[in-house]
Amino acid sequence: MKIFLIENKILPKLIGSEKSSFYKFLITSQKTDVNVTKTVEAIISDVKKNGDKALISYSNKFDKTNFKKSDELVVSKKEITAAEKILDPKVKQALKQAFSRIKNYHQKQLPKDFYFKDEQGVELGNHWHAIESIGLYVPGGTASYPSSVLMSAVPAIVAGVDEITMCAPTNSGKINPAVLFAAKICGIKKIYKIGGAQAIAALAHGTEKIKKVNKIVGPGNSYVATAKKILFGLVGIDMIAGPTDVTIITDKNSNPDWIAADALSQLEHGNDSKAFIITDDQNFALQISASIATLKLKLSRQKIIKKSLENSAIFVIKNLDDATHLVNFIAPEHLEIATKNPRKFLPKIRNAGAIFLGNYTPESIGDYMAGPSHTLPTSSSAKFSSGLSVFDFLKRISLISCDKKSFSKLASATSILAECEGLDAHKLSIEIRR
Repeated sequence: MKIFLIENKILPKLIGSEKSSFYKFLITSQKTDVNVTKTVEAIISDVKKNGDKALISYSNKFDKTNFKKSDELVVSKKEITAAEKILDPKVKQALKQAFSRIKNYHQKQLPKDFYFKDEQGVELGNHWHAIESIGLYVPGGTASYPSSVLMSAVPAIVAGVDEITMCAPTNSGKINPAVLFAAKICGIKKIYKIGGAQAIAALAHGTEKIKKVNKIVGPGNSYVATAKKILFGLVGIDMIAGPTDVTIITDKNSNPDWIAADALSQLEHGNDSKAFIITDDQNFALQISASIATLKLKLSRQKIIKKSLENSAIFVIKNLDDATHLVNFIAPEHLEIATKNPRKFLPKIRNAGAIFLGNYTPESIGDYMAGPSHTLPTSSSAKFSSGLSVFDFLKRISLISCDKKSFSKLASATSILAECEGLDAHKLSIEIRR
């Protein structure tokens, strides 16, 4: 992990820092070099043309399965029951607790319809309606994530989505029992043993076995993200997820081992994961670096961490109050503020997916148990987007109602604007009523 000593004052938008080494490092870290578009386009075309036959072929190729017919793509009730039986009771209880907390949080997000009559007597308002069907992708590459089932499905359930179809890649035809149990808790009945771009294509186009959905949610690898990007428009998507990241603002009052552990918790996700630590004490930065070097030796995913540490850095700045300028430039997926007074930074932070306040709020709490969805904007997209929520599964429909009197008050100006734009039929539809 690199350590940058920043002598100059940090300004908003990092103005004046463009030639510095830390700026160039951040710019490079925000770029993704993976280009799998041609491969993904070929997969999408194949699935669109050949349906289940293509899905069987890709599953056998990538997931070490030996499927012969499309029925084998479906997770049966028997498999779900068997998974529940072998799953550790403590895991089942933890998933139930997480489900309850996530549901409780998202129920408080539900918006209300509104109506009013304006000064001209026009009745206006909006209705909220849930999306009818969604496809939920659950990643299963370098790790399997039952938490992702809950974090994506529960907001949809609370919103009132009618149909949830779930796809997850397998390991030799098997899905993590915890993933299946999480799906059962959520009441998901349509589960398919399909991963990668082929799963996204199936959900977007439909096949003989899989029904087309209206929106696809859930994180995945570069193939999944590219497929979602290509198919957006045919279906809705939640976001185009990139590598996971965490930024930590911390001072010397914190425990360096805790900060190191929090950084490592993100770095173990994948080779392209990132951790940025901002502090105002060089000695403390060295302590954190030493703790990372020691603690990583105790972890099972050392090879991944060794690689992702190359994408990561500690920034030592003069004044910790300026940390928010770095944060807003990075626009982290996760932001931890592990300082003596973490709330003082909040008013100046504009770009972050989720914020974790205080030394007893590690990002891992948010991944599993806090309540808000852990599906968050990555690759600096927190500058213009938010984490997954109930609102991602709702549509807002505008309501407009004029009677003869209120229509007459708007007609003249409407007719003028229609004529200004050269749209004669628009003007006619107004004038014919006058």
